[in-house]
Amino acid sequence: MPIETTPLHPDFGVEIHGVDLAALDDATFADIEAAYHTHGALLFRNQFYTPDVQVALGHRFGVLGIPPRKQFNLPDHPEISVLGNLMNPDGTPAAFFNEMGEEWHSDSAGYENLDGVTFLHCIESPPEGGETLLCSMTAAWDSLDADKQADMEGRKLLHSWNYHNDKVLKVSKAKPLSPEERAKIPDNITDLVQVHPVSGRKLYYISHNLVKQVDDWDEKSSLTYIMPLVDHATAPERVYTHRWRPGDLLVWDNRATMHTATDVSAYRNATRHMHRSYAFTGPHALPEGKLAPDSGSLKTT
Repeated sequence: MPIETTPLHPDFGVEIHGVDLAALDDATFADIEAAYHTHGALLFRNQFYTPDVQVALGHRFGVLGIPPRKQFNLPDHPEISVLGNLMNPDGTPAAFFNEMGEEWHSDSAGYENLDGVTFLHCIESPPEGGETLLCSMTAAWDSLDADKQADMEGRKLLHSWNYHNDKVLKVSKAKPLSPEERAKIPDNITDLVQVHPVSGRKLYYISHNLVKQVDDWDEKSSLTYIMPLVDHATAPERVYTHRWRPGDLLVWDNRATMHTATDVSAYRNATRHMHRSYAFTGPHALPEGKLAPDSGSLKTT
């Protein structure tokens, strides 16, 4: 029986009804995977499963990665990292708590393979705040004028996960990565304008919090160029806002969408507890732990 869906947003995303991810057969997964490539984001409600179910789902999509902030990974399931404001009895953080606020990005920007799926599962949610926002990068491209599209063609971006993480460490209690760990996540050159390898739709790809450089420009000029593109993609009418309930699983395509957390001040006195995992997808899924940079060079203009 085909899966039942309802739209999350006019541009992208669907909620999938009546599926128990802990008892997923091959035919149902094939429908889920098709919906993922068609709509870019999927919501499943009432999924009260154990972590091994999320790991198994990730393996169906591709090759699971090990999140680099290993202090927050589940001991028995290191593919899953704990997000939120949980604390250990000794006062140290038990979850990664990113206080950077709203920063639109793709989780795949630090990797060679941009085709990655994120799984975010809600264990406990605050009564207010803690939302996740998503937008469609194909819809963003389609709504640009032709002159702007022509100007963007052929441009290269230099994304750096370490550049971003250095900023995060200033407002977080996460441990710095060792030099060896940093070396496993080298800077990554990507095309600004891309074609999705499955849907065939054109899009533009930006994670502004990781961007060090556009073409051969300096950082200030690069940000001046990309921030209007981020603002265009994230105009209020193009954004889906997910208000979490325990048991929600949100799944999104990191090439087709961008996402962001929201200001943490709304729930400092409440608990937000999430499980996040990530899988490389597509024909060039990377072996676990391989984070080599793209080949290519920056465009000189």
